[in-house]
Amino acid sequence: METNNDDTAASASIDDVADCAVRVDAQVRAVLGRVLAQRRSAGVAFGYLSALSPGVRANCWALAEEAGHEGPHRMQALLRTYRRDWKDMRGELAGLAAAWLPCDPGDLIGPGIAIDETAQLKHGDAVSCVAPQHAGMTGEVENCVATVFAAYVTTSGQVWADFDVYMPDRWAWDAERRRAGGIPEDLAMATKPDLAAGQVRRLAAAGMPIGWAAFDEVYTRSGTLREACEQAGLAYAGIAPCDFLITLPSGAVIRADQAVRDAVFERRSCGAGTKGPRLADWALTATASPRHFLLIRRLISRPEQLTFYLCYAPEGRPATMPYFITIAGRRWPAEETLKTGKDVLGWDQCQARAWDAACRHTALSALAQLRQAAVRDALCRLIRLPPAGGASSASGSRGSDTEADIDDADLRIPLSDAPVPAYPGSPARARPA
Repeated sequence: METNNDDTAASASIDDVADCAVRVDAQVRAVLGRVLAQRRSAGVAFGYLSALSPGVRANCWALAEEAGHEGPHRMQALLRTYRRDWKDMRGELAGLAAAWLPCDPGDLIGPGIAIDETAQLKHGDAVSCVAPQHAGMTGEVENCVATVFAAYVTTSGQVWADFDVYMPDRWAWDAERRRAGGIPEDLAMATKPDLAAGQVRRLAAAGMPIGWAAFDEVYTRSGTLREACEQAGLAYAGIAPCDFLITLPSGAVIRADQAVRDAVFERRSCGAGTKGPRLADWALTATASPRHFLLIRRLISRPEQLTFYLCYAPEGRPATMPYFITIAGRRWPAEETLKTGKDVLGWDQCQARAWDAACRHTALSALAQLRQAAVRDALCRLIRLPPAGGASSASGSRGSDTEADIDDADLRIPLSDAPVPAYPGSPARARPA
């Protein structure tokens, strides 16, 4: 005789999720305690990122209501007036991603980064760095703010590890507009590939365990980005335009699409998709450089549709077609992080106008995305989290905002005879307790 008790199973599952969430939140609070100077500030920041969810619009009013605040003022102050550098929080993302997203040791290529950009559609021209520019989400020229992301990709998932907001020409050379948008005076204009190259250098300098990079046509054209990857010892597979010039071992210079006539195709999969293996016909062509190659993909259902990849393998890496095909197939997880940021966390719904406020919102959204990935991987037993109490004390965090951890010295409340402010409808006491 077999008995199924669904209520008991559901209760155990909920308890597991709650336990993992508490452990992850303790580490998130520790990070916020390192970035923010005051315990109250860390508490507001934790309330902000934990309120980001599919049913809540990512504006200060809705987030404050979800976090249980009386009004949006603390959330607005978090984005606008708190004295903190959002780059400090961005710098924490790489270490958290490496710790919370493990990679299968038997994986062919190991962990790496996928670089992509996305846009936030806006109305008007008061938002910092907004301008008419191409938006990949619609395929049209839109009034939007573009942000370049580096997604950390492993066999266990993908998250944002770094980001930069792109500053268009109309903002870079207009001093009055820059002041109105709160853009720092020392911030120089940079192209999107240059921003991506800076992200590669930062992640490599942080010691992030990455071995490859994948990007699309806009970034492959940039010699600066390719050089940054090569200097960091990263293999890469970047989509190249059909007129991209390559030099053959014979010394002849041809377009990428001219290499098809001598190519020998093999049918291989670049990874598993929702409908099974993603099969296509692939061919690899050598170039004059012993470490650079041209990879060609031909769709099975539409043989006339070809995609070209410029590939590079540093010394000690296998310069083989399966290696490059696997890297090329791992570019799409960057799209998944953008989808999660928008559809789950509401990243593109922020109403912040100033430069610092927009960057702080993005950093908090990236930390929220990491938080969700950590809970998932902990439930799947891919990572082991320390106890909630030990994580906070070991790191010296001051990020907890519970009543047991806050005293009068923290809040700096003067114990005088002055009346205590009270919200309408609530009784006021003569003195603080």
